[in-house]
Amino acid sequence: MKDYSYFQMRAFLYPREEQQTADCKLYEMESLWFCTQKSVKRRLKQFGEEGKLIYTPGKGRGNPSQIVFYKPFQQEIEDTVKQLVQRDQLEDVILLLQLPIPKTWIANVSQEIQSLFGIQSSGQPRDVLRTARTRELTTMDPLHTSITFETVIIHQLGDTLVTYNQEQDTVIPHIAHNWESDNEETTWTFYLRKGVRFHNQHVLTSEDVRYTLDRFKTSSSPHSWLVEDIEQIECPTPFTIRFKLFKPNALFPRFLSFHNLVILPVNEPFDENKWIGTGPFQMKKRTDNLLVLQAFDNYFLTRPLLDEIEIYRVPIETAHSAMYEVQNQHETITTYQHKQDIEVGFRFLAFNFKRNTIVHNAAFREAIYHLMDVKKLWTDLGRSNLQEASSYFFWKSKHQTKDIRRVQSLLEDAGYQGELITVYTLDTQNCVEEAEWFKQEARKFGLHLNVKAYSISDYYDPSLEDADLLMMGEVASMDHHLSFLGAFLNKALIFNRFLSTAHLENLNVYFEKIKQATDWQTRDFWIDEAECYIRQENLFLYLNHPIKSRIFHPMIKDIQFDSFGYVDFRKLWIK
Repeated sequence: MKDYSYFQMRAFLYPREEQQTADCKLYEMESLWFCTQKSVKRRLKQFGEEGKLIYTPGKGRGNPSQIVFYKPFQQEIEDTVKQLVQRDQLEDVILLLQLPIPKTWIANVSQEIQSLFGIQSSGQPRDVLRTARTRELTTMDPLHTSITFETVIIHQLGDTLVTYNQEQDTVIPHIAHNWESDNEETTWTFYLRKGVRFHNQHVLTSEDVRYTLDRFKTSSSPHSWLVEDIEQIECPTPFTIRFKLFKPNALFPRFLSFHNLVILPVNEPFDENKWIGTGPFQMKKRTDNLLVLQAFDNYFLTRPLLDEIEIYRVPIETAHSAMYEVQNQHETITTYQHKQDIEVGFRFLAFNFKRNTIVHNAAFREAIYHLMDVKKLWTDLGRSNLQEASSYFFWKSKHQTKDIRRVQSLLEDAGYQGELITVYTLDTQNCVEEAEWFKQEARKFGLHLNVKAYSISDYYDPSLEDADLLMMGEVASMDHHLSFLGAFLNKALIFNRFLSTAHLENLNVYFEKIKQATDWQTRDFWIDEAECYIRQENLFLYLNHPIKSRIFHPMIKDIQFDSFGYVDFRKLWIK
């Protein structure tokens, strides 16, 4: 962006600006622009010649210089955004709006910015979907990714050996066209398709599969539970891969369908900024503010109908209604398709048993159970459409009886002495509102809570484990049973990080039963038993099932939702 350094300066000086005039010292501009004092003076002179400002050097040593701007900063921001929108320079718009400027200014230009999102296809030979996200991306290395959006992107860039079919509750061929096991289900052999190409044109063989699985076996990946049963990997032929397990695992093919086990090429070191997989889309560009995915013409299955997906990072103030729209000045909002679904997953309040605090006391946890009345929370905050949770799965959830009259006596039984309890919550508006409500309710009973907000980008940081209580959400992939296991066995997720070793060992008895079960009913039975144990011990509290709402333009066809409730980009097309 040509004038970015000018807007950097204006944003930096704006807090001290009075009547479009600000004092500054040259060393401040040196630090801001990472350049010499000579370069600072040259830039200021240039801005003056362009009619942007009047620069008056400070008189005497140590005295500040003065800058007088010709136009109000807000007007310059709004005018520049509109010009960039007219020129279709969305990446420059996003860069500009990352500056520390008042959020109300962003809201004022949000309509112009939203006009750039959606399907860009009118008169063009390529169909491009523009969509938005409101945060920076975390890691996209399959070894470590545990956040849903990044996992969904990985699924667009790569492929697993097999995939899960929800309707049939079984795995179906994908990179592997067939497979078999011995009677004990300890040796599994998979037969690979020929001619499957990576984005670098390398042809996939069994060595690539072994390399991928070995990455998980030999690293500290939180997903190591997926491969911990593997004793040995053999490659009898370039298109045959054999796994020998330590113990029977009827779910092993399901494990290999897990999104993170996408196959990577053995001939190229993994680089998450130059992502090489076999998926229907390949990474064209990745910056802090933009991720571009391009259709892979040599994809071994059906090529995507979209040619390109551009995913921009935008301030949250501009994100409203910016998802999945079509650029068409003559359409009205009444023509849009509204899709609303209850998410398979739940929000929860977790107790951190890894800290030596009062949360280990069962009476204290029961007091929190009665205090955290989600129905009252919803009413007090003026919300509607509550889907109360008592299970991972909304179709199993039932109303949980709460008795606020028991809170005081339970706190006394627990020996609570007024100590400060720290509650962590996501830094979104709704989550902070819920935590503050919880804090106010607790205060009525002399329970002192300290609320701290964290960003999803902090999710992997060990500092999250300083929380005594934490509010978070868990969402399932298409494979609900495997997702249930992963919620506890994935070492990056909150349950594995917060539950005690004894709790996890007790739960693992149920998990082993699930892994050995050969039918849906038996697995579901053991899931119910595990959840019964969780509720009896109040290991964490089930809060509610989120309802996800989306708005789509009618030109967007075949809207299908993939794992974790996200749109399946592979199948979208434009009429």
